[in-house]
Amino acid sequence: MAISGARPATGIGIFGRARPRPRTVAPPRRRSGAGRRSRQITGVSGVLVAIAAAAGLALFYLSQSSHVAATGYQIAGLHSELAELRADQQQLIFRIGESRSPAVITRRATGSLHLMPLPPASVTFAQPSTK
Repeated sequence: MAISGARPATGIGIFGRARPRPRTVAPPRRRSGAGRRSRQITGVSGVLVAIAAAAGLALFYLSQSSHVAATGYQIAGLHSELAELRADQQQLIFRIGESRSPAVITRRATGSLHLMPLPPASVTFAQPSTK
């Protein structure tokens, strides 16, 4: 079974000697003062860009949350208006049913309109035609 990163053995068993791997170390890089200054400027501008992006995201979040809250208030207002209109509708349906009842019609005709019922002898019906 091979192990990743293992060095191949040069000998077998106890008597074999492993050759050490040569190590290479990169020489340290020397930077001039101008390189450091440009890096500091990009670091500051990067921080400013990050702050601006965070402020933009915060403003976007606040605008969206206030829009959601305003929409919630509108929905609550519409629900209450709908409940009021349904109550008005129920009252109108009750008043229509009450107005159509024969007892209310008779009472209104005799009370406020001063109408009297006709005697049965004064009512005549037309004769059916034989043609």
